[in-house]
This record gives sequence, structure tokens and C-alpha cells, in this order.
Amino acid sequence: MNYRVKFSDEAKRALIGLPGRYRQRARRTIEGLARQQRPAGAQELRGRPDVYRLYLNGWRIIYQLDEDAGIVWIVAIRMKTGPETYESLDLM
Repeated sequence: MNYRVKFSDEAKRALIGLPGRYRQRARRTIEGLARQQRPAGAQELRGRPDVYRLYLNGWRIIYQLDEDAGIVWIVAIRMKTGPETYESLDLM
């Protein structure tokens, strides 16, 4: 089943601000989430059900699944700095 992909405001700004060589890879990865919501390498965040992360070199694509509505919410795209990377997420 294909899901719709929606972005938080933070994720939209972050995608635009990514360096060019990562921006295209991020877009392809995000488009792939519409077809495959849990691709190889996706890991669920501890203590946060239905919230996953994908690695993109030093960057993390953080997304939340809404299986009832068929939506993949791209919550944030952040540089991995430590555990604080996953704090203060505005989940949908």
C-alpha cells in the first residue's frame, strides 16, 4: 500500500537547507517511504512507538507512521549530534 508523505515545517526547512549532495539522496529516500515504510536500516526510536529514523551519512531522517490514515510524517531532518538529536521532536 502506498502512503502519502507529509512534512512538518521543521523538516521542510531542513530539507531545503541540506547540502546539495545530500538533498537529492534525502528526497529519493523520503519518496521511497511512500512505498516501503520500514526500509532496511530504519530503526524505531526507543520509547516512541511508530517513530523511526533513517541514516543519511551524518544526518538523520526522523519520521512517524500513521497507519490508520496511511501517512508518513517527516518530522525532522537533523545532523546527528548525540542523544539530543531525538529530543524536542514535534510529533504528529
